[in-house]
Amino acid sequence: MKFMLRIVVLVFVMAFVVACGADEPAAPPPPPADDAAEVIPEPAEEVGEPEVPADVITLDFWHAMGGGLGEATDLLVQMFNESQDAIFVRSTFQGSYDDTYNALLSAFEAGTQPNIIQNFDLASQTMFDTGRLVPAHEMMAAEGFNPDVFVPAVRDYYSDENGMVAMAWNSSTPIVYFNPDMFEAAGLDTPDDEWNFDDFHAACEALEATGVQFCVTFGQVGWFFEQILANSGGLYFDNNNGRTGRATEAVFNQGQGVEVFEFLTGLIADGRAPNLGNTWTDTRSTFLAEQAAMLFDSTAAARDLQDQSEFDVRTAFIPHSNSSERNGVIIGGAALWLLDSGDPVKDQAAWEFMKFMAEEDTQVVWHTNTGYFPVTVDMDDNVELQAFWEDNPNFVTAIRQLGTTRTELADGSLNYAVLGGQAGPFPAIRRMIVEAYSDVLDGGMSAQEALDRAARRANQELADYNAFFGQ
Repeated sequence: MKFMLRIVVLVFVMAFVVACGADEPAAPPPPPADDAAEVIPEPAEEVGEPEVPADVITLDFWHAMGGGLGEATDLLVQMFNESQDAIFVRSTFQGSYDDTYNALLSAFEAGTQPNIIQNFDLASQTMFDTGRLVPAHEMMAAEGFNPDVFVPAVRDYYSDENGMVAMAWNSSTPIVYFNPDMFEAAGLDTPDDEWNFDDFHAACEALEATGVQFCVTFGQVGWFFEQILANSGGLYFDNNNGRTGRATEAVFNQGQGVEVFEFLTGLIADGRAPNLGNTWTDTRSTFLAEQAAMLFDSTAAARDLQDQSEFDVRTAFIPHSNSSERNGVIIGGAALWLLDSGDPVKDQAAWEFMKFMAEEDTQVVWHTNTGYFPVTVDMDDNVELQAFWEDNPNFVTAIRQLGTTRTELADGSLNYAVLGGQAGPFPAIRRMIVEAYSDVLDGGMSAQEALDRAARRANQELADYNAFFGQ
């Protein structure tokens, strides 16, 4: 009965998420790179569902990758199925991240849940709260699997106090895309990795002096605020971003949060960025039309932006606040979660598939086909990837930005800022930041006032959610 109550609560929470929408969209379906033909296996011809022998363990895998991303996902599943003859994985596209998660909640009630599901980053706490997982760290411990093979920021994001709960898979972060022709005309070089808000404004002044219409363009989405806040060392929630205890209070309206939000809203209010609202497509169009010199966007858009632009797109790290040093970025995207089937044999088979998805050869195929970066640390010596990166340096920027993220502070303690916030109603709370932009730009509030209002509403969401779990 207690578990069913939890499911009802989670259905309610995620229903609100669907109404709001996730801030970071799935990457646009990019075509395979011409120079990746030698390292990317060709998909087999469509011949319908293959016949599966009766003695083979059959697993269901649900995911949220459509279009070209779905084709790449199906390719990986095909590669796994052909790599051995004891397990067959059935891959099913369930729609968006929100659709996929809601399908899971409904399946829990009906007893028809899959063995493995791809679920997005902000739903981590709600996944923990289902009580229906086989944590990855349990499977790792049973066979001596070393979690240190994962990029630290990726590994730690999907971990609790015991270790990794989910297997990282499609990960992305925000970067700054810029027009090098406009930068050269303004006498500017590639921005330093450690650039702060003053450095950013100085670049804007130089660019505007050449007649550039807008210095930068970005959507008024919650993701950029979260990321620049983390890069500035600021927390989103109390209890170390909800990672040493359940989050009970939003703290994004304190310290670094105000400085970051003043920076973002100020760029729009001062005319350095167009006021395009909560969008991704319009900002990309503005950048590609050379109306803006820079763009804040996801690493997963690198291939698409390269292919569509009439200039040589370049990339740089995101900036941090003037009062901080660079900390790094939080991973976006999603991970693979192992659902407890009640059958240890099936669960082990599901774990074999999840391990396959993190193997080097698999990660090469996934990275070069989609733009999501490898989640393991052992890829630098891969010959195929070295050749790919030489022709696609923008992919290296994303990897380097994450790889140099400081997951530990000088005293050896975890840097909870870059691990990201963890809270059940996080998707709904993210939407409140979107509304805070309007409070400043249209309602005349200060950044502090807008964030205070968002924090009060967020605290109520947290209290309501936590009450159902006896917290």
